[in-house]
Parts: sequence; structure tokens; C-alpha cells
Amino acid sequence: MPNDETEAILCPIDFSDLSAYALRYARQLAKCNGAKVTALHTAWWEAPAYFTQARVEVLGNEFREALGEAERSLREFVRSALGAAAGEIETLVREALPADGIRQAAVETRAGFIVMGTHGRNGWNRWTLGSVAERVLQESTVPVFTVRHDLVQPIRQILCPVSDTAESQHALAMAARLGNCFDATVTALHVNEPHGAATFANLCTWIPAEQRSRCQIRELLRHGNAAEEIVKVAFQENYDLLVIGAARRRFFDGMVLGTTTLRVVRHAPCPVLTVGS
Repeated sequence: MPNDETEAILCPIDFSDLSAYALRYARQLAKCNGAKVTALHTAWWEAPAYFTQARVEVLGNEFREALGEAERSLREFVRSALGAAAGEIETLVREALPADGIRQAAVETRAGFIVMGTHGRNGWNRWTLGSVAERVLQESTVPVFTVRHDLVQPIRQILCPVSDTAESQHALAMAARLGNCFDATVTALHVNEPHGAATFANLCTWIPAEQRSRCQIRELLRHGNAAEEIVKVAFQENYDLLVIGAARRRFFDGMVLGTTTLRVVRHAPCPVLTVGS
């Protein structure tokens, strides 16, 4: 659920089926505490340097007219995706590059979640997310919920990989709140890696009592490569949602997500909620 200080769930829309799936998940999340959902579409046009000023003005006017049509199309898209529930959704169109517009709108709407579709690809292509989704994941200061498939059943089983980090504590707290909201069981999974620095002698004692009081939590230990084991468990036990803590590391002049987080987001069979510290 969104943080107490926030009032919105932001759902970027590109008019694809994935956007419709994301809308349906966003509405389910919003039902937890009455949060509002804002459906956002961004569009951007930039004139080539060789265009004359007169040509730029003509095309600029045409683009602004297209934005007006985009607003109507966005409302119709929401109606087609949610039916009678579309009236609960606010719509917003912004003139901006997609990732920039999403980040700006998240601040403007005081969003607690960003819920967006991301393309699932087979083979080598699946090692990269769509460029917009990847950039939002890298830059967002709020949790990002990525969706590849439609909502076919309520969220009843939540998987939360944990390690001895602040990001894991934050992710488990979020998973526990969602577990309470959806009456779901949360599985706290720790993977002992062959050369890992931190391990748990007793995972049960690591989980705070306050989080156990919110929902049913079970412990699961695995051994091997963290990303591979997390994805394997998600497949084997048919989870409805995976909540993972996102450690960001400085790389040149920016911040990047850890390798395990990105691999899990790219390969998980269910939606993934990526939570920062």
C-alpha cells in the first residue's frame, strides 16, 4: 500500500495491453486503503535543427492538438480496461520524455507506488527490460511495481527475498503490510550463496514480531545463486507477487540497481514490487 503520507498510485499508460494489465493491478492495490490511481500518458516532440521557424510553429500546434486527443484516448483506454470502475481513476497527460514525465508526475501526485507494464521477452532479449521501465526502476524514489501479465486472481501468496540489509528489512515490512491488506501469506526467502558474506543462523528470529503480527509469514532457506533461486522458487510455488529490496550502488555519476534485483525483475514469472531503502 502507499505510504501514509502519500495519496496516489501512478500508472503510466502507453495504450498497450500491458498498460491495461498494470491498471488492473493498480486498482487492486488502491483498494487496500482507498488510495487514488492516476493514469499518466506522456508524449514528446522535438523539431529537428534544420526545420524553419515557420515549420516548427506549424508542427508545434499540431502536436498540442494531438495532446488534446491523447487526453480523450486515455480516458477511453481506462474505460475499456476497467469498465464501470474507470470513474475511480484520474487521468493526466504530460508533454515530456516518458521516464522524465513519470518521475515528475510521481512527485506531483505524491505517489506511493508506480505501477507499470514491462515487456517479457524470451531468450537473450529478456536480459534487458524496456528502456523506459529500466530507467524508472533505476531512478525512482518510490517503489515500482512491474507487470507482465494480466490480473487473473487475487494476491494470496507473496514472496519476499531477504538478506541482512536495510533494503531487505524495508521490503519485508512492505510485504507484511500487503499481506495484511490482501489476507495473503508472505514467504521470507533467504538464499545462502557459496561466497556470500551474510547468512542467517535462524531466519525465524531475524523477522521482527511486529511484522509477524500483521500477517502469516513462513521462512524458507535455499542454497545457490540468489537470483536463480529466487526465480526458481517463484516458478515452483506459483506466487502472485514478489517483493524485493533494491540496493543501489554508485556507478560513475549515477545510481544503479544491484545485479540480483535486476535479474529477478527481468525473469520473475509474477509481478515484482521493487522497494528501495
